Amino acid sequence: MIDILLATYNGEKYIDKQIKSLVTQSTDSIDQDIRLIIRDDGSEDATLDIIKKRLDYYRAKRECPIDVHIINDGIKTGSPSGNFLKLLHISEADYVMFSDQDDMWYRRKTETTYKKMKELEKKYGKETPLLVHTDLALMDEEGRKIAASFYDYQKLPKQDKLNHLLIQNTVTGCTVMMNKAAVDLMKKAPQSEMILMYDHYAAVLVAATGHVAFIDEALIRYRQHSGNVVGAHAAGSSAEYKSRISKGRDRFLKDMDLSYRQTGYIVKRYEEEIKKARGEKTVEIMKEYSDLIMADKLKKIEFFKKYDVYKHGSIKKAVQMLWC
Repeated sequence: MIDILLATYNGEKYIDKQIKSLVTQSTDSIDQDIRLIIRDDGSEDATLDIIKKRLDYYRAKRECPIDVHIINDGIKTGSPSGNFLKLLHISEADYVMFSDQDDMWYRRKTETTYKKMKELEKKYGKETPLLVHTDLALMDEEGRKIAASFYDYQKLPKQDKLNHLLIQNTVTGCTVMMNKAAVDLMKKAPQSEMILMYDHYAAVLVAATGHVAFIDEALIRYRQHSGNVVGAHAAGSSAEYKSRISKGRDRFLKDMDLSYRQTGYIVKRYEEEIKKARGEKTVEIMKEYSDLIMADKLKKIEFFKKYDVYKHGSIKKAVQMLWC
């Protein structure tokens, strides 16, 4: 079973097109049943009504290729990570994918991601925590294309190395598939430990205990709008430089402190799993990184240089070294 986990909240503006893209996923080369689980986090608009109308339309016109379940439990988590964590605990599937409410998936997204996951399982075994993620195309609020590749737009690395993931997340949750071994590890953590976004937590956790793989193909159209600022500016542009400066050093230091703390939570909770997968040295590096929350600037710079822990891109790296 492959579960697509869709977290919704006040998404009436875009949800119809996303539901359409999900229920029309190609399943020709998949040897698994696909189920869409939708959990609403207390929407106060017409999100659920629109979802139900879209599903009724497809069921009347054709056989829906995937099973759909809607969870409306009246519990409000107040955050995307909280909503997705609720969904994770509902799912018992062999594979899990995450879906935002305002994007659009290409028809081959599930098939292509699943094929890569099977390749990894053949190489490393199903008992190994595995995570597959993809590139994504960017569009504006009206659906007009901004960039064909988020990775090229942001000049992001396409190799998922733990030392880089510690300080900068390059795994976008809405592109992710995780196997059950990875999901079972995620389920051990409470929401309070995911102090950054759930996808960053998952990326660091799986990179430290298993394997993360990237598909260099945009399989989703990611909608960028006022409520979602990921990838807001092209890497190296004057707009990115101005954005970094305008947020200020205090914001930068706060974000870094959250990164140190989250790594500390991960290594404390999963120390034995990390040691078994990557050895004592990786545990020591992660502990040392988490301890930077109390370190002075010189000690931080020494750590970054020693273990090549840098944000990717000349502007990001320069800000890191200047403001740390």
